[in-house]
Amino acid sequence: MEAAPLRIAVVGTGAIGSFYGGKLAVGGRDVHFLVRGGFDQIKRSGIRICGKKENFHVANAQIYQTPTEIGPCDLVLIALKATNNDTMLEVIPPLLHRDTILLTLQNGLGNEEFLAQHFGVERVMGGLCFICRTGDGRAVFHLSQPHFARFD
Repeated sequence: MEAAPLRIAVVGTGAIGSFYGGKLAVGGRDVHFLVRGGFDQIKRSGIRICGKKENFHVANAQIYQTPTEIGPCDLVLIALKATNNDTMLEVIPPLLHRDTILLTLQNGLGNEEFLAQHFGVERVMGGLCFICRTGDGRAVFHLSQPHFARFD
C-alpha cells in the first residue's frame, strides 16, 4: 500500500518560494502556494522561472489568497522575509495538523527560534539557499546546494 502524497504549502511566493515550490510542483508534488501580490497574474499565467541554468513553468499552479483555503499540510515551506515574521502568527495555524513540519528558507537570523517558540521546536527545520532576483522582476538563480538542518 502506497503512502499518501505529501501536501505542501508555500508561504511567501517570491523568488525563493516560487523556485522551490515550483520545482516541487513540476516534479509532481501536491503544492499549494499562498500568494499576497500578483494573484491575478499568476492565476492567468502560472509561475514561470527563467534562470541561467534552469527554466520551467508551473502553468496551473494551485494558488490561494488565504491559508484557510489551503488547509492543513504535511510540509510548510516558509519563504517570507524575516521582517514579516509577525504575520506567521495568523498564517501558519490554518496550515497545521498534528505532524506538520515547518521548513524555513528565510533570510535573517532567529527565524527557527521564532517558529519554535510559537509552533513547537519538534516541527521546525531550517534551510539555507541563495537566489537573486533582477530588477525587472525576473528571477536569476545562482544556486548553491540547499542545506537543511533539523532544529531541536
